[in-house]
Amino acid sequence: MQSPRQRLSRYEITGYALILAGAIVLIWGTVKFNLLQELYTEPSDRRGGVFGEYGEFIGGIVGSLWALAGVFLFFATLTYQKREFELQRFELHKTQKIFQQQNFSTLYISFVNKHNDIIDALTAYDINQSPHTGSNFFVFFQEKVMSSFVQKVRCLSEEQKTEPELYRLFEEYFTYHFTFYRTSLDPYLKNLSVLFKLIQRYRSETHDEGEYYSFITKANFTQSELFLTYHVALFNLLKEFTALDNTFNVFEDLAKDYRVNSIVQQELKQS
Repeated sequence: MQSPRQRLSRYEITGYALILAGAIVLIWGTVKFNLLQELYTEPSDRRGGVFGEYGEFIGGIVGSLWALAGVFLFFATLTYQKREFELQRFELHKTQKIFQQQNFSTLYISFVNKHNDIIDALTAYDINQSPHTGSNFFVFFQEKVMSSFVQKVRCLSEEQKTEPELYRLFEEYFTYHFTFYRTSLDPYLKNLSVLFKLIQRYRSETHDEGEYYSFITKANFTQSELFLTYHVALFNLLKEFTALDNTFNVFEDLAKDYRVNSIVQQELKQS
């Protein structure tokens, strides 16, 4: 639908002013040449050349004014057409963006559903062969890493309990348990990586820095999930996760106490 014109352009005002000026000059010329009187005068009594002079006057002045008015109105028409084209282009871009968002939303939902299916399929067994499935898998994994690390640290002498050594031990035990469950975790981590790459691509194509897909994805993470993915990225156990936090700030919601630096400091304080 065309937008209503809010005000006249400069070209239109000038064109209409010239038309009005031409009309005024036309009326003035009619009076000046006594044209009405000449029309009602007998042909034999008329002054010679009055109509010819009047025609030259109209053609020379009024005609020029109205011709110039036509030029200005033509430019006004071009200006309005340009404005309409810009509005149409804006609406087309808006429609394309909505269509693009709808397509991505469908793709995003399918990946999220697949992501949830992968989480539901995760299973780990404790020493009593009790299963830990779904989100409990990440809790169980975190407890395994922490218990192994703490037990090892408590067996060290006070001289051995240095910050670099404890950091190395935590990385070693985390890597060990991650490798043990890597077959189960690879589909989860790779699907998560692809999901964030899709969001990043959508963000770059639409120039939408305020997109909410990454916020929705991050909001569904538990602390145990963030514990896993944070240290996977930190220890470079999966290269796809190296730049993940720099792009989306994925780990900003991870509690400080669940980060390796804080864990190491807590053990040093207890010693």
